[in-house]
Amino acid sequence: MRARTKLCTLALWCAAAASAAGDSLYFKDGRYYEVPKLVQREKDFEVVYPHGSVIVPKELVQDFFCAEGSGSVEPRTPEEAEKLAQGLVPYEGKWITKARRDQLVEKRQQERRAQLDESRKHQEWRDRYQEETKHFAFEFTVPLDVGHQYMDMFEVYYETFAKEWKVQQPKGKKLKVCFYNKREDFERIGAMGPGVAGYFRFVDPIELNFFYERQDERFTLDVLFHELNHYLFFLHTKNNWQLEPWIEEGMAEYYGASQWDPATKQMSLGHQQEGRLVILMDQMDGGDMQDLEGLLRDSNFQDGIKYAWAWSLCHMLMQDDKTRSKFRGYVDKLAKGTAEREANPRNPNFMWVKRDFAIDLFKKTFGIKDIEDYEQQWYTYIGSKKVESARGYHSAAMFCKRWDRPLRAGVYFKKAIDLYTTNPSTYLNYGELLADDEKDPKPKEAIEVLQKGIPLDPMNPRMYRQLGEAYRKLGDADSKETGKKYQLLAIDMDPYDNTLTWGLDSDVLAELVGGGG
Repeated sequence: MRARTKLCTLALWCAAAASAAGDSLYFKDGRYYEVPKLVQREKDFEVVYPHGSVIVPKELVQDFFCAEGSGSVEPRTPEEAEKLAQGLVPYEGKWITKARRDQLVEKRQQERRAQLDESRKHQEWRDRYQEETKHFAFEFTVPLDVGHQYMDMFEVYYETFAKEWKVQQPKGKKLKVCFYNKREDFERIGAMGPGVAGYFRFVDPIELNFFYERQDERFTLDVLFHELNHYLFFLHTKNNWQLEPWIEEGMAEYYGASQWDPATKQMSLGHQQEGRLVILMDQMDGGDMQDLEGLLRDSNFQDGIKYAWAWSLCHMLMQDDKTRSKFRGYVDKLAKGTAEREANPRNPNFMWVKRDFAIDLFKKTFGIKDIEDYEQQWYTYIGSKKVESARGYHSAAMFCKRWDRPLRAGVYFKKAIDLYTTNPSTYLNYGELLADDEKDPKPKEAIEVLQKGIPLDPMNPRMYRQLGEAYRKLGDADSKETGKKYQLLAIDMDPYDNTLTWGLDSDVLAELVGGGG
């Protein structure tokens, strides 16, 4: 009964915090926030919450509304001073009256508020949206505009793949796609562990599940394109047959690097998986080479390193026009040819071509007389590629973090930061890694990393939640108090996200439930 009282009190506190919103910020990336109080300053905005303030750089903001002093603007030129003297204010590149500006801002605010209210009605899985497209049946809790964007993307991806591989979906059997608005729901409802980012279930009832990573949407796309590719090759493969792991995972990674242009609604293929490439470069520098025949024969991939080697081989075969057509023919024979088959040792209910035949067919298809010589060509191909972006090191770090390789993940996160990454997810995940290290927690370093990342995504409550946790791990009374304020600030920022309260210490929960502050 006591726990129930606490939860009810928390719910009332959340409702009161939400209803206090009056001012608003509209970011250039399309995000919209209603906040209790907004103060415009010379170079930034101060967002005032009950447990602290958030500083938002002006370069992130497209538009704003604050009831107090919303028309205060410092002129930068004599022309601007004259406009201001006439009673005009700047708005979206034009000078208009303050009354007209406030009217337009209020209209936009009402529109966005209506969209937010609509999204909130569908945040819980029991209230999810359900819509269908030509090939897919979607169930999702992400905002409606996000869901529609991804629905378009799914259809273009399907058509792009189906055209090249001659895939046809059985009539009346649309793939069920479950798209969660946060990882916690994906793990809880989808019964997935922390290391899983998405999955395609290939036994009845087949379905695809993944979640929306707001802080790193490219990660969401990587997972989506990877898992959807598993479904498409599932359609391409006959009956209860399966392809080899190096093809299944290698091709999922190849298509996983696809780029989507929302303006033209077109998909481009063949891009580098720089995160995988970073791992391969590290492996090769250490002399830890994957032998080609071993990769072709392997029946069970246990970690991301095998995925990287498989991607590189598929990328090499798909990028050259001569080998591309041969590779498609090779896959077709494995997927629906007449070769003798045996039970898949991982899934005995599924069959695949016997290993020796598959390897002999591979050599024959590509005219390989000496597999070790061809292996060297493969290594040379990998060595010719370059990692040119911080994104590659971030991706490699995330792979290592998910596969429980914290030391290597830390090295890659630091490299991404050294290359001046602007991805806030790098700082958030690196800060979490440093603070939560079971053998050697480094809260001071975590605080430094998180404080550098916050200006890149200042309205992300998880930044402050993690910063608060790092401060509290310092152990002294002042740091614990500072940490508590950051954790309460995070809940101020998003009172609807119950996961922000998970794992809080009893004194933080007591103040939250008691309404202190």
